[in-house]
Amino acid sequence: MSKKHQKKPHRKNYRTTKILLGIIFLTGFILRCVYLYYFKDSVYFNPFLMDGYDQKTFILWAQQILKHPWYVNGEPFYMAPLYAYFLALCHIISRGNLIIISIIQLTIDIFLCFLLYYIGKTLYNEWTGIITAGLSMFYRTSIVYAATVLSDSLIYFLYIFFIMLVYYSIKKPNFICWVITGIILGLSALAKPTIAIFLPFLLIGLYLYPEKKLLPVDIKEKLQPLIIFFIILIISGLVILPITIRNYYVSGKFVPICTNGPVNWRIGNSADSIGLFHYPEGNLLSPLSLPFWKLFFRKMNFFFTSYEWPQNLNVHLIEEVIPVLKIAFVKFGFIVPVGFAGLLVMFRNWKKNFLFITFTISNVLWVVLFFITDRYRLPAVGCFTVCTGYFIMWTLERIKDKKILQPVLVWLITGIFAFFFNAKPGPLIPDVSWKGLANLSIKNIQYNIQQNNLKKAHKQALTYYKILPGDFRSSFLLANTFFLQGDIKTSIALLQQTLKINPDFTPAKDMLKNIASFGE
Repeated sequence: MSKKHQKKPHRKNYRTTKILLGIIFLTGFILRCVYLYYFKDSVYFNPFLMDGYDQKTFILWAQQILKHPWYVNGEPFYMAPLYAYFLALCHIISRGNLIIISIIQLTIDIFLCFLLYYIGKTLYNEWTGIITAGLSMFYRTSIVYAATVLSDSLIYFLYIFFIMLVYYSIKKPNFICWVITGIILGLSALAKPTIAIFLPFLLIGLYLYPEKKLLPVDIKEKLQPLIIFFIILIISGLVILPITIRNYYVSGKFVPICTNGPVNWRIGNSADSIGLFHYPEGNLLSPLSLPFWKLFFRKMNFFFTSYEWPQNLNVHLIEEVIPVLKIAFVKFGFIVPVGFAGLLVMFRNWKKNFLFITFTISNVLWVVLFFITDRYRLPAVGCFTVCTGYFIMWTLERIKDKKILQPVLVWLITGIFAFFFNAKPGPLIPDVSWKGLANLSIKNIQYNIQQNNLKKAHKQALTYYKILPGDFRSSFLLANTFFLQGDIKTSIALLQQTLKINPDFTPAKDMLKNIASFGE
């Protein structure tokens, strides 16, 4: 009888958690589908029209790869090449359909949430994993970049996949798991080489981990972490090797992965660097100098600031263009302060959690060492999301045990942290982002009119007009789309509004004359 009573609650709890997890993933999937439905009609969707943006760089790079997979452009890779090859593969699968490419990336983003669930479950318990999955499913920035032709969602996925495999391989030790872990590490490096910062911590963490049986064979426990480390290192090196050989073959230079590391270092560590993406002209600062460390701590402050630092995309502006994104309610300003508290709480079991703690710190460190931009913070956000789930469950358990003082103090510190870093450098959407939206709107609307895609052109013109009604070009382009659809009356009203804003705008005058003569 006692056995029955023990099993039923367990089964009921198991069923409840799985149903809740299913609801979270289904809701997150629907949200991404709805977002993509609107995003595909936005001016940020077509990378071929995005001159000066990384989106166009990547899509053209992928096309070069499709023509010459080995030779490409005949130069050593400037940026880490994995995403461009991934994009080329997606191009083959989708036959160049950008919507399918976005679906593939959004599917990977959903799978990423499952990886974070597994990590949370492994580090603490099932409910930690569920909270982590829920937060990651509704993290606004992740959804934006997952639908976009940019490398950051793939980097985020591979980095989290790697640390998840480390824990999975520890729980179920066999050589195949460790080999796969090495493969994912190699792919992560080909997506963003900065993961190498974590390697010393990986070796130390394997030695510190309470579980000493890390391999399925009888080898001295003291040697097992070292053997695993070298397995991972060698396998990842073999994954990277073809790119190194290719770079040497086309250029005669030894370039392990790409050449832009020194460029990015200079952007973030020159005398006139601002800590954000900005090409500097000053001398490079020495790590042994005081100005270097002043700039380092300034960047550290930028990193933890709740503002979503834009580069290529401004998440705040995307939310204006696609209001459905507001459903993705989880933001950096919540995840990081609570996650930071969770990271501190993890130190209570520091030997078991050392790998994850140092992986989180490494993902903060590599961003701060270079320069701050919102999309670079994604892998760290994933780690802090797990820490947030950890901290929430730790708090609930303390309250259940009537140990209220400790969580209250830590939550107070968390609130102070959140208040201190809840800042923005000025307007949420700077002028450069508004100008970017205007320029992309003009290009996209004209392109879609030329392609006789009037419905899409009208949607984009309407969005442009709603967001920037004071821009005479927005009312003029909207007038054009109404005219082409046969609504002459609305077109005339918009043309008159255009001339109120800019009386000297000749195209609007000419169009009104043509409409008048057509009416006669």
